[in-house]
Amino acid sequence: MSYILKSDIQNYLMITISATFDTVIANWIAAAESYIENYTGRTFAKTTAVSKLYDGDGTTELLIDDLITLTKVEILDADGDVSYTIDAATEYYLYPSSTTPFVRPYTSIVLNRQNAPIPIFLRGRQNVKVTGNFGYAEAVPNDIKMVATKIVSGFIEEKNLSTVGEIKKERLGEYDVTFQDIGKMANHLSLNQILDQYRKIEV
Repeated sequence: MSYILKSDIQNYLMITISATFDTVIANWIAAAESYIENYTGRTFAKTTAVSKLYDGDGTTELLIDDLITLTKVEILDADGDVSYTIDAATEYYLYPSSTTPFVRPYTSIVLNRQNAPIPIFLRGRQNVKVTGNFGYAEAVPNDIKMVATKIVSGFIEEKNLSTVGEIKKERLGEYDVTFQDIGKMANHLSLNQILDQYRKIEV
């Protein structure tokens, strides 16, 4: 799922972009989203019931990618077959915990040693399979959408394509952006200051 649509760009710039350039705009949007994800270390679009593999380290806690809802955890043997399944809410804890409705993603799973079928995440390489909805939140935060919108709009304005009416093919169709270009644009528009509040700090 894209963070923004072509219509968001049109509404922000108050212009009309011909359907001829849909592919170009889509590529620019994808590039802006890739920059946001690389800069923050997070994915903001919600996934649907995907599975990811992690290494068990012999402790009760498993650090995971941003998770919205957990479906199940499976412990795999050396052949990749399921040895244990952890899927009851009483068998684990999700952190960071909150008494309010979901406002931020879970980043770790801790086993409830009294109820879980095993007391620890057994040591192994890619032997813990976590299935659920990954991502930062149910919906992309509005300020992240605005960052993506401003980045793409910034390139349109920078190339002096058109401030009103339709964008001209000879300008839009010949311009491609690089990751370095996007970084410069984000810095120029002070957008990294917004992204910094979402940046994942690796320890």
